[in-house]
Amino acid sequence: MNSSNKTPKVIVIIVNWQRPDDTIECLNSVFSSDYENFEVVLVDNGSQDDSVNRIHQAFPDINILEIPANLGFTGGYNAGIEFARKIRASYYFLLNNDTVIDKYAIRFLASSGWDVSIPKITYYGSPELIWSAGARWRAFPPTIKMIGYRKEDNPIYNRPYPLEYATGCALMIREHVFEIVSGFDPVYQNYMEDYEFSYQVRAAGFQMGYVPEALIQHKESQTLGINSPQRWQLLGRNTVIFYRKSTRFPGYTLWSVMGWIILREIVQGNLKYLPSFWQGVQEGWNIVKRINQ
Repeated sequence: MNSSNKTPKVIVIIVNWQRPDDTIECLNSVFSSDYENFEVVLVDNGSQDDSVNRIHQAFPDINILEIPANLGFTGGYNAGIEFARKIRASYYFLLNNDTVIDKYAIRFLASSGWDVSIPKITYYGSPELIWSAGARWRAFPPTIKMIGYRKEDNPIYNRPYPLEYATGCALMIREHVFEIVSGFDPVYQNYMEDYEFSYQVRAAGFQMGYVPEALIQHKESQTLGINSPQRWQLLGRNTVIFYRKSTRFPGYTLWSVMGWIILREIVQGNLKYLPSFWQGVQEGWNIVKRINQ
């Protein structure tokens, strides 16, 4: 690990769940960074394979926090944040284990000036194709839309700009943000917890921004699979929670979003995903009733 008093300390927090190959590749890219002052906290989220042994053999000096059970994205990262804040740093870099970062990514993010900064994220092996350049609120249907998703990279994605929302794939977060926003809301488990976090960050008065010079490649939905029933159930569940938690959005917003999702999947011939989605919607309603009581 590199260390220097000339640059702010960054703690990189990565969560692994039974994907040691992806995690080791991610860690190799992190340790190839040109940044002088960083430390790594690796959270193993209840893996039942040989992940911990393999990662420890490859990187014997990193901090590995072993959690007995899989706590999902929110639980894994919250545990990592709590552990990392005891070490203390100026910045905490939350990084998915299915990513590979450019050697300059940490430096550009840490020097951007935003309270929360987001890199340009492209597809793994296809750096010419954007996965995310942040996210924004879309008027109709009233929902959050990833900027640049599946678009060819071009100069419009090479300028920095403030953001309303961001994906949790890679977030550089200043220490003082966690003084107000403690972490991810555990009710989400996986999916849309990053939009909730973004909402809370902006509600607290912090600024989020896109840093195009910071480059990261992403393998996309390696843990659950992009079209797995579990993922669709969680999307249905968490869509209800996000839009109906408290009274921050008008009631019609949720119905517009759900109608648009269902219509989109019907048009695309994806009827097989809708039962799982609807099961999640029903679960989400039950959770919202308890939250809003």
